[in-house]
Amino acid sequence: MTNTTVEHRAEPLEIGTKAPEFALLSTPDQTVSLADFRGRPTILAFYPEDWSPVCSDQLALYQELLPEFQRFNAELLGISVDGILRA
Repeated sequence: MTNTTVEHRAEPLEIGTKAPEFALLSTPDQTVSLADFRGRPTILAFYPEDWSPVCSDQLALYQELLPEFQRFNAELLGISVDGILRA
């Protein structure tokens, strides 16, 4: 029998904690990096799948709240674990 107990739970970072630098493909031939957003409030929204119903609902909620994020000059970056599509 496999032990499925989670002994360590992720916790939110404290306000002001700097995220480590990263660069990810945003299209097959373009990248986006966290450095592109340094100096601005940036929200990193991680989600598991682009086209799943739950994730679509999550992204629709972010879209609905976008004016509130913009009120604080915050950038919203959605990061999915979906694979990269190659042309």
